[in-house]
Amino acid sequence: MCKKNGRENKWLKIAIMCVLAGVLAIGVSVFVTGHLWDFKNIRYNLENLKIWKTANRAYILFYVFVFGGLHCVFPIRKMYNWIFDKRWIIGILLLIFLTIHQYHGDSICYYSDVIQVGSEGESSHPILGSTRPIRSDEFVVNTPSVLASSYGETPYDEYNNIMRGTETFNRANGVAIEYSTIGYSPAELAYAILPVEYAHSFCWWFTIIFSFLMTTELFVIITNKKKLLSVVGGILVIVSSFYLWWGFSSFFYSATGTVVCVHYFLQRKEYWKKLFLGLGAAICFSVFVTASYPAWQVPLGYMFLAIGIWVLHINWDKIKELRRGDWVILGCSVAYMISLIVSYFYVSSEYTQAIMNTVYPGKRVDTGGFYLQKLFYCAQAPFYAYKDIGNPSEAGVFFSLFPVPTIVATICWLREKHKDWLTGGLLLAQIPMLIYVTVGFPEGLSKILLYSSSTTFRTVDIIGLIQVFLIVIILSKYENEKKLPLIVAIPIGMIVAFGNIYVSSCYFPGYMNFLQKAIMFLIIMGLSVMLMLKQSDKMSYIVLLSFVAISIFTGVLIRPLMRGLDAIYDKPVAREIQRICESDPDAKWLTHGGGIILPAYSIACGAPTINSVNTYPNMELWTQLDENSEYEDVYNRYAHVDVTFTDEETAFELIQADYMKLNLSYKDIEKTEAEYLLVYGTLEVNKNNPYVSLEQIYEENGMSIYQFIYK
Repeated sequence: MCKKNGRENKWLKIAIMCVLAGVLAIGVSVFVTGHLWDFKNIRYNLENLKIWKTANRAYILFYVFVFGGLHCVFPIRKMYNWIFDKRWIIGILLLIFLTIHQYHGDSICYYSDVIQVGSEGESSHPILGSTRPIRSDEFVVNTPSVLASSYGETPYDEYNNIMRGTETFNRANGVAIEYSTIGYSPAELAYAILPVEYAHSFCWWFTIIFSFLMTTELFVIITNKKKLLSVVGGILVIVSSFYLWWGFSSFFYSATGTVVCVHYFLQRKEYWKKLFLGLGAAICFSVFVTASYPAWQVPLGYMFLAIGIWVLHINWDKIKELRRGDWVILGCSVAYMISLIVSYFYVSSEYTQAIMNTVYPGKRVDTGGFYLQKLFYCAQAPFYAYKDIGNPSEAGVFFSLFPVPTIVATICWLREKHKDWLTGGLLLAQIPMLIYVTVGFPEGLSKILLYSSSTTFRTVDIIGLIQVFLIVIILSKYENEKKLPLIVAIPIGMIVAFGNIYVSSCYFPGYMNFLQKAIMFLIIMGLSVMLMLKQSDKMSYIVLLSFVAISIFTGVLIRPLMRGLDAIYDKPVAREIQRICESDPDAKWLTHGGGIILPAYSIACGAPTINSVNTYPNMELWTQLDENSEYEDVYNRYAHVDVTFTDEETAFELIQADYMKLNLSYKDIEKTEAEYLLVYGTLEVNKNNPYVSLEQIYEENGMSIYQFIYK
């Protein structure tokens, strides 16, 4: 009878799953059809209905309910074990799903709030979440540059003439499809295959999904396959205020991916697996090296050097057993890695030389100083998505409970008599970092250790990351050890919690109310105390679920959920710009008004715009406008460029480190070779100037286009 009921339950579950699968298939088909095949009129009408946003939310909610329903169909533990075991397949399928639907979290919806407000459809607004203006590096620099590189007879070539209105190296911020792309940003190869809207979505999700998978995989190795702890470790790193507010750095999948691939290369016997893992390690290491952002790269490199040494140590017997074929694969992988790195730096030499010779950021040198307080922002970081703090990117942190993980790990490591190479290596790697972000180094020592290329406010982030790794190690390797007596742990926990509240209140007074402070005090104190005690299974479970809950609360609303690029292209002025560019593709443009937004919008629509962000300076033009090199320190930098017109001599004005104002004399406009002017708001010019006149050829809803007529 029991067997019969078991069989009936089994077939019932299968039947329910078939029904759910059928409904999912129908939902996907209905939603995607007309998007892939692009029934333009139907799609346009649907996306401009008020119900469009509600329908999309319902569509997403449908999958949430389906996932919730699975908990009633399958045993929960078995279901999550299956999900964990199939995590790579699920991750890839999720990436495909998000790409097909053109979902992304880019705040390009900001353009809908600025450019011709009210003329766009509902699809130009977030489905979920809010626009994040602080992510301007993404929607003002990166995304417009990528879109700019998609125009022309040879899209994604080495150069394009859209950015800066002159020949510009695509690798600076756009996309160049070439051999070196494999070793710099392999996800960008999607632009060679997919339409730009789909490729944009693919690249946006690729980094976060693979960073999570690779980080989780590294924790699987560190924890000796403790599934829940490994996933929580990945969540603490990727679903953190640091990672989600800053943007999805390739460091996290490239650094972890290198270590993971090397470890499994040494573990596996099959040659085809070793070949796959060797190539993976080569590509990941190349991506890490070519990221070329030493501010994080240097301290992160030291951290992963320690982890890498530990991996080689635990696999030393495997290394001694390597066969001739293994060494051949390893040698080929190293050669491939070198070819990728050399190829990238060879094709990027012009850009690298240009940026290194700039005033900003090329000549930045740091010797350190006190910036340790950032590690104590844990109390306020979970609230950044719900209450404005000004610059949540700079204030974003890992939920690290510093310095508790360092204290506990040090005690455990000393008691174990220095046997744990991983714990010892991480503790050792962070010593110079702690010195650097407290008292600093002499300039000579700072250069020798390469910290002169970093900064205190970037190095401190990696100290926070090390704390997360130490938390995972403590909960894994030392969970059954008593670290400190309760009578000592409670006062330390209270001091750490009070320190977080106090530092947050000092640097951001009034940000948290009393209730928020009280809640975060109890959470930080409780988790800190539990880390210092011997963990029972129940206590470990509570700690892990607490970390998950905090991370989800912190990250779930940080980024908006957008679909497609309608926020840019679903505007009358966008269509007009594209029409003009199609008939006059080589004409150069200037923009006036709209701050840094309008030049970015202009290149996103395909207009070669002289004052779009100078990722490296257009020295040929700037020196023509400044023949005596009076303002070289102003324009010889990475800079957003705002243009106004004047009867006086042309002058450059530095607004901030990456933002300058060009007061362009009427007599010098012709030197720019500009033919069109895109204007936000009203244009105030001296119509009686003897050098140039302006003919308005378009005006609608606060936007105008003029044509320059030189006298």
